[in-house]
Amino acid sequence: MHIAKVNPTDLAVVNLYKENTNFSSKGVPNEIKRLYSRLQEALPGLDAQLKAAPLYRGRNFDLSVLSSARQASVLWLMFPGDNSEVEGVLIERGEYDGVHSKQIAMPGGETDPCDCDYIETALRECEEELGVKISKYNVLGALTPLYIPPSNFMVRPYVAWVSEKPVWSPDKNEVANVLTCKMSFLSKEDNWGDYEVRGNKVPGFMIEGNLVWGATAMILSELMECWSLEDTFVK
Repeated sequence: MHIAKVNPTDLAVVNLYKENTNFSSKGVPNEIKRLYSRLQEALPGLDAQLKAAPLYRGRNFDLSVLSSARQASVLWLMFPGDNSEVEGVLIERGEYDGVHSKQIAMPGGETDPCDCDYIETALRECEEELGVKISKYNVLGALTPLYIPPSNFMVRPYVAWVSEKPVWSPDKNEVANVLTCKMSFLSKEDNWGDYEVRGNKVPGFMIEGNLVWGATAMILSELMECWSLEDTFVK
C-alpha cells in the first residue's frame, strides 16, 4: 500500500506564476497577496486534508487505484463581500443518480478532452455551473490533489480571486443553490465540529443550514492552513 501523494503543482500553475502579475497590484487585499505567495511554497498537503476527513475514509490507496481514477478540477472562487470581507462560493449540487447528489461542493467537474489543462477544467466548470467567466490570471494557485473513493475521482483544487462580487447565473440542472462563506468564518475553529451523516460522525461545518463535509471540507481544511499564516488552523 502507498500513501496517496501527488505533486500539487502542475505545469500549468508553474507557467501561470511566470506570467502573472495581477496580485502585486494596488487594490488587492493583503490577505490575498499573502495567500498568493503562500501557494507558491510547499503545501500542507494530505496531513491538513485528513484533519477534516471522515474516520472511515481510507488513508492509503494503491497506486494502481490512483492511476485509474477519473480526473476532475474544482475552483474555490473568492471575492470581496460585505464590508470588503473576503468570501468564497459553494454550490448545492442538484439531485441526480450519483453519490454526490445534493451535496455542498465547489464548482467543478470532470476533465473534458477539449480542456488544455486542469486549470481550464476548473474555469470551464465554474462558467457552466455559475455563469461566471474567470480568467486564468485570476487563479492564485493550486492546492493538493485529493482522491475521492466513492466516485473514483482525483480532484485538483484551484484557488482564484476576483475584485468584484460576481453575479451568479446558476445552471438549474446542476446547481440547486448558491452559498457564500466568509474566510473569517472558516478560519475559526469553533465553527467546525463533528456531525452525523448516514450513521457516521464526520468533521465539517454548517452554512445556511447546510452541512459541508467530505472532500469539500478536506480541501478547505488545507486552504485554511495556508490562509491562517500567523495562527495555524486546527479543526
